[in-house]
Amino acid sequence: MSLGLLVGRFGSFLLEQPVVPTEVGPVVAFPDQLERLRGQSGHHIVLLTMLSRADGEAALQERQVILEFCLDRARRAGKPATAKEAAEFGDYLRDLRPSLAQFGPAIRCLEDTEKDEVVALVARRRRLSSMPTVRGVRGK
Repeated sequence: MSLGLLVGRFGSFLLEQPVVPTEVGPVVAFPDQLERLRGQSGHHIVLLTMLSRADGEAALQERQVILEFCLDRARRAGKPATAKEAAEFGDYLRDLRPSLAQFGPAIRCLEDTEKDEVVALVARRRRLSSMPTVRGVRGK
């Protein structure tokens, strides 16, 4: 399967997920000290978080998978996160609710990503999709 087809199918999968209304809280400024981590994984975070919230809520295990993915990317880039940064980034992921407006740019970034990174992202998507949920959207 070509990389473009894989990215397209992943994007279609995310768009097909039911939209569950959630209460939107106030916008919180992103902590400057975590900008490096967000910069390394920004579009991945958007896509994985949208998937994890397809049932309206991101479970702790789902957020942990996303956090591990981001921390692994930082390690492979030679700039591992400190324990404090990892904890703060986990807090950021807990409250993150990407909008559909972020989806298009995230998919376009993914299209320009190296094949190995896309494969790693899809592997995380599979881990998220296989996790049981209360509402049963995933884990079938």
